[in-house]
Amino acid sequence: MTAIAVKTAAPGVTAGRTHGGGATKRLFEPSEVTLEDSILGVWEALEAHGRAECPVCHGELERGGCATCGSSLS
Repeated sequence: MTAIAVKTAAPGVTAGRTHGGGATKRLFEPSEVTLEDSILGVWEALEAHGRAECPVCHGELERGGCATCGSSLS
């Protein structure tokens, strides 16, 4: 899911989509790593190495979860 912030609804634009198939303009472009990118990086590290830095507490996350905070990816 992606959220898009727009200044005002232009004619023909409803809920972030245009009626003519055109693109919706954004107020800003993300300049940093998104949450999705961060989680995908952790997931890929888990698959490749069996461990990664926990995105919640920065402890060591293994395939069974984080021993420090108990969070897990599923």
